[in-house]
Amino acid sequence: MSGSFLEYLTAFLNSKLFKFAFKDYFPELLGDTRELRKVFFENVTVKPNIDTKIFDKKLAQIEQNKLQNLLTIELEKEIDNMIFEHYDLTNSERALVNGFVSSSEFSERLINLTSSSLSE
Repeated sequence: MSGSFLEYLTAFLNSKLFKFAFKDYFPELLGDTRELRKVFFENVTVKPNIDTKIFDKKLAQIEQNKLQNLLTIELEKEIDNMIFEHYDLTNSERALVNGFVSSSEFSERLINLTSSSLSE
């Protein structure tokens, strides 16, 4: 991958599929953080993209929405689905990835809510 695929790589690294792989490839440190080093990134397979223009457009839309404080959830879901299709994931694999990320995001929100209410 080079700079000519930057938007696709950005989309992949922010996708639910990467988050799913993140837990398996990067060692956990204290405080539920992960160690990010080149040696661990080398274990993550990034399938080359065929058409980067669609990712360019979606990322530009997300950037504009973020600048205007608008939601980007639907655009992020579209990118996740495009990544799933690109990796030829089955429906059960998609459900596994979606369920994993949703449950971990829910757990993280629950922990944040609990810790903030304890500090009050």
